[in-house]
Amino acid sequence: MKTPSRLIASVLAALAGLPAAFAQYSITVLHNNDGESALIQYSDAQPNYGGVARFATLLDDTRDFYTSQGHGVVSIYAGDTFLAGARFQASLDSGAPGSRTFYDALAISHIGYDASIIGNHEFDFGPSVLAEFIGDAQTTNTTTYLSSNLDFSSTPSLQSLVTAGTIAPSKIVNVNTSAGMKKVGIIGATTTDLPFVSSPETVTVGAVAAAVNTQISLLQGAGADVIILGSHLQGIRTENTLVSSLNPGIDLIIAGGGSELLRTESATAVLPGAPATVATTGFIPNDSEPSITPLTSNYPAVSTFTDLGGNAIPIVTTDGNYGYLGRVTLNVDALGAVTVDTSSNPQRVASITADATNGVAPDAAIVTDAVTPVSNFVAGLAATDLANTSVQLFHGGSSTIRSRQTNLGNFVADAFLDKATDLAPGFATDLPDFALVNAGGIRANIAAGDVSRLSTFNVSPFGNFLAVVPDVTAADLKLLLENAFSRTSDSDAGPGITVAGADGRFAQLSEGISVAYDPNASGLRFNADGMITTVGNRILIITVDGVTIYENGAWNVDAETTTFDIATTAFSANGGDQYFRTASGGTATYLSKLYDFDILTGTTDQQALQDYIVQLTGGNNAFDLTGSGANPDYLVQSTFQGSRISAIPEPSSVAALAGLAGLALAASRRRRA
Repeated sequence: MKTPSRLIASVLAALAGLPAAFAQYSITVLHNNDGESALIQYSDAQPNYGGVARFATLLDDTRDFYTSQGHGVVSIYAGDTFLAGARFQASLDSGAPGSRTFYDALAISHIGYDASIIGNHEFDFGPSVLAEFIGDAQTTNTTTYLSSNLDFSSTPSLQSLVTAGTIAPSKIVNVNTSAGMKKVGIIGATTTDLPFVSSPETVTVGAVAAAVNTQISLLQGAGADVIILGSHLQGIRTENTLVSSLNPGIDLIIAGGGSELLRTESATAVLPGAPATVATTGFIPNDSEPSITPLTSNYPAVSTFTDLGGNAIPIVTTDGNYGYLGRVTLNVDALGAVTVDTSSNPQRVASITADATNGVAPDAAIVTDAVTPVSNFVAGLAATDLANTSVQLFHGGSSTIRSRQTNLGNFVADAFLDKATDLAPGFATDLPDFALVNAGGIRANIAAGDVSRLSTFNVSPFGNFLAVVPDVTAADLKLLLENAFSRTSDSDAGPGITVAGADGRFAQLSEGISVAYDPNASGLRFNADGMITTVGNRILIITVDGVTIYENGAWNVDAETTTFDIATTAFSANGGDQYFRTASGGTATYLSKLYDFDILTGTTDQQALQDYIVQLTGGNNAFDLTGSGANPDYLVQSTFQGSRISAIPEPSSVAALAGLAGLALAASRRRRA
């Protein structure tokens, strides 16, 4: 906690004779973020690095050493403890709801964090799964889950954990130091984008700064000696900006969500006597420091903003996937002033095979309880082949799938349309005219070769149920599409289209619809209340089932009475990526009405993709999805000017491409018939 600078020199002299409780001491903070269910290894390409069992050993070694040196030690997980996908599916498939084993949670329980910040991915399966997960995280050690700006009062499954103290806005950890017992306050904060990027349902999100300032005051009143903000705000630039709105009192920010890899080359050596595993280490091969202007990539970065008392605040974070353990030591002098020790730095997590000096052996209990069952489950998925493809179905990274038409985007959207068409009658909902898929829900390539069941989980990991949104007016369809294509930019009138922030709202489209848009025109923009501040005029042409309904500002149908039924995910239908939301007031209104939607319960995005592949193959796992007679939209890996999505740098070039959309729609209508 900051000590006012007005203390006079005589106080300094007087302190020299005070007892040890007033002497300087150190707090070492161990942290990580964005583990995202990477329990087995850092990545498939780096199997000898990362993995939660090795990470646990490294954290234990480091915690034990600094404790032996008289440091108070706290451990903080800065959010995104799990991520939808094949590895997390092992937990979801382990039993019926309420009796499942959450392997990520068991690993966290063994590690014994003092606090885990609630991130966005914690809500990907809704509050009920998060409540189950937190329950499993208490089996061996108790971890408190923190967020000061989330309100759980309308969500009984989580509110009961608030009542029990397992979820809290902040907490105090009592640590033993060379100067006696000290109080470390930890505050949690969660991104305000939560409703748009995950599924919090009835959990509501408040402003971060106001919530954090309230907790600063409470912790100061409770006598906290050091206060740490653990935040999951999706990138440390956000924490940097937040600093300008914070009251004095925060000594360190542990950030999560951005996976920025900070490191200081000139860091001093760890204290003498430290085991080799606690030494400062380099990067995992092929990793490097990011550019995070205006911040540096030093560890810690120091905020370029100051708090309301004029203090800059050190900010630390790590890359995810249990690849690095963050280690920052705070030295507290006799007046309570806090500085960061120059030995602070992250440590990479490596096996003994990869690094004979600094490598670690995996924690045996975590291997047994978490890593082995997940490994066995994933191996079973990989061994189940569904089909073959001679052409890669292309994700291409966020800069591709979130900026242009890809054959994988076409394939997934067609799978949604096909499955929703089959299921709609049984749910008494309308047959969809087409499907819209947020590109953020498509996560990996399908490489040329065998297509396994594991491939479908890698592509569509989130377990979102399909949904049909009926009776969307043509006018609102245009607004939805303005939102979908609002975040791309075209710097050189061609293949230089880039994604501002790699935004997941970019839409991949099924057969039955084509769109031409101008990435140079104004994009739709919302304010913090979800109201339109810039209407956006990027959409040039909308063609549905071969009929051009909108072209260059003119409607060829009645925009208020012509309606369409859209297949998508419940995530998007419920406002994810700011689709299908309304916010009225002042002069701004997004959609003309709040749309109800029908969830096709029991079928997820992954199941739709898997079933579509099986349907195309007729059960023949040697069938080539991109072979002779395949939909031509599955053959071209990616293009800015495709049959379904065309980015037109100049509006005058629209007419030349209109025919392409018509040809593709004719082909797709034949397949549907």
